[in-house]
Amino acid sequence: MKQRIPFRWPKEWADASYLRWLKGTPINCLVGEQAPPFPLGDYQFVKWDPAQPPAGVTIREGVWPRVLPASKKDAAEAGATGAAWVDSNAGVIRLAQTLEPGKSVWLDYTAPGGNEIVPLDRFVRAVAEAQAYGAHWIITLSPDFLDGLAKESQEAVAAWKRITAALNLFQAHPEWKSYEPVAVLGVVSSFEGEAELLSQEFVKLVPRRHLACRIVRTQDLSESSLKGQKAVVYIDAQPPEGDVRKKLMAFAEGGGLLIAPQGLASGEPAEVKIGYRIYRAGKGRIAAPPEAWYDPYLLMGEVHQLLSHREDVVRVWNGPDMNCHFVATPSQDRGVVHLIHYGSGLTPPVTLGFQRRYRSARVLTLEGARTIQPQPGGLGEEFPVGEFASYAAVEVMS
Repeated sequence: MKQRIPFRWPKEWADASYLRWLKGTPINCLVGEQAPPFPLGDYQFVKWDPAQPPAGVTIREGVWPRVLPASKKDAAEAGATGAAWVDSNAGVIRLAQTLEPGKSVWLDYTAPGGNEIVPLDRFVRAVAEAQAYGAHWIITLSPDFLDGLAKESQEAVAAWKRITAALNLFQAHPEWKSYEPVAVLGVVSSFEGEAELLSQEFVKLVPRRHLACRIVRTQDLSESSLKGQKAVVYIDAQPPEGDVRKKLMAFAEGGGLLIAPQGLASGEPAEVKIGYRIYRAGKGRIAAPPEAWYDPYLLMGEVHQLLSHREDVVRVWNGPDMNCHFVATPSQDRGVVHLIHYGSGLTPPVTLGFQRRYRSARVLTLEGARTIQPQPGGLGEEFPVGEFASYAAVEVMS
């Protein structure tokens, strides 16, 4: 079945002439409360009802992707000169893909209204962010955007062309959707009950630290789901039991770091790090917190410290307002790093560092593509990506 790429049909577009804006684009699915009163040709229409999504689709409420001013909850990391808070849909998408595997994820949200003015060139970020994580934003144009297209203003037409260019870029690389996230941290949880808030917020927050992770439901835990991981954080209200406990202990005894609530180890710890008691377990370690977890933001930082930045699969320089999502083939000989910039204007010159050696890389933006070569650096191979606006893909090849 051909993949559906949804566009919310505006009620203001009352005649078929507006279909010209969709002609030649990858958009093939119109969403609305009522079908337009004219023939739609090859376009599929989906009557909008969030309670009854189309077959094979799961719908999640998203947020407008952007940078917000730093707040008190972010002050410990951001401070006066640190990174501001980023509103991102990365965690929402990845959770939906984990909890409802096999379904296409559609994000439902609109641009901020009221007195806030949203530049039309920011809409492409919403499209690219969803696509980078293998999902779709239901493209919903603001009244200003619709008015601009009706008048064929230069700003609106240029912004629309960037949206379609982003869709075309992802359509030209269908192999990206078959790649798997590259990570050395596994996040294992039921993601429900008493653990729901902490575990889901943890997954939503980790992109802020460029902390790559693999998300696994407790019921789906298997030996293969932990393969290649160097650490696992088990987020649940109670210590694991039965088969889950057995698999997690086998992971630790095989050389991994298991971060879990107290109850898996006892006696005197081998060391204490940031308050965590570290116990030896075969070839690996078990890290138990000094008290029950309650703040996902603090937990995120503690997990990253226990794992250490040395284990980062990708290091991003000059990317404080950026998400980084690295996916690759099972052998990791070929992959792509999706970079979503949430700030305004161009990024500073961005550099990516990899632990693994890659022979070359290609940077793809909405403006074009270019090949870059690796340079030796502190993390191993480093690639100078340079500046870009909104989105860039960096294809790496061994």
